[in-house]
Amino acid sequence: MDNKNNVFSQLDLAMIPDTGNTLVCDNEFMVGDNLNEPFDNNEASTFIKPNHPFILNFNMLILCVEGRMLINQDLKELDICAGDMFVVLSGSIGECLEISPDCRLVLVAFTAPLGNEVGNFSYASLLRKQPLLHLSSDEVAEALLIYRQMRKKIEQPDYKFTRNVLASYLQVLFCNACNNLSRVQLGKSAEVEERTHVLFDRFIELVQQHYEREREIQYYAGLMCVTPKYLSRMVFQASGRYAGEWIRDYVILEAKALLKSGLYNVQQVSIKLNFASASFFGKYFKKAVGCSPRKYATD
Repeated sequence: MDNKNNVFSQLDLAMIPDTGNTLVCDNEFMVGDNLNEPFDNNEASTFIKPNHPFILNFNMLILCVEGRMLINQDLKELDICAGDMFVVLSGSIGECLEISPDCRLVLVAFTAPLGNEVGNFSYASLLRKQPLLHLSSDEVAEALLIYRQMRKKIEQPDYKFTRNVLASYLQVLFCNACNNLSRVQLGKSAEVEERTHVLFDRFIELVQQHYEREREIQYYAGLMCVTPKYLSRMVFQASGRYAGEWIRDYVILEAKALLKSGLYNVQQVSIKLNFASASFFGKYFKKAVGCSPRKYATD
């Protein structure tokens, strides 16, 4: 959408909460962890805002060592537990819903300049489809080793090739992640899987283009020359969610962003999203979110 970057909150690298053990290199690379102390939810107040979507302007890897996090990323709710690595690429829309008191995590974040040196993310499409990876104990140990090596290089003020080394370490982390993905996907019917995901990707592309005006599955099925029943079944097979749920959640995500932006009242949002009336929009929103749009906007 053309106005997406205007209405969604922007989460910049400098806004990531300090884990208590954070290092920054050239304002484009950051590492941090709270392995030795609890996570400070007050420090995370700009990051943990339930039901308040934001766009990431950087790339991020989170390794959960203990405890759990609950994340909503690009309309998918993900429960990140011990041994999981979560990869978020720049441009993703997300919400951080919860971090358990016993959560211990390692975080690596970097902006586009350093990301370009990693190789333009030839693996980006893989990781966008499967951002949550469960690592073996050996893979966790290797990731922690790489993380600690990154910290050592940043802490060497007289080292002249820090960026090069950090880019190389990032390359290893991402290659390991993609290797993990390829292992998980072994044994699946590649042809059927690919056809299903091609249809799903096309459906999501169309929803992103038209959800402000069209909320009926029949409309999208017609554009794709398939029946609504077939489309919904294939979307469920690819994502675990029905087509109507994806359409609804895109509408609700946009409505949330518009309401929180402070630029539009409920009536204006209902018009912008092509509802027959503010009353109908209010019922639609409350059924999905659990509160009225007016209450959501002021909370």
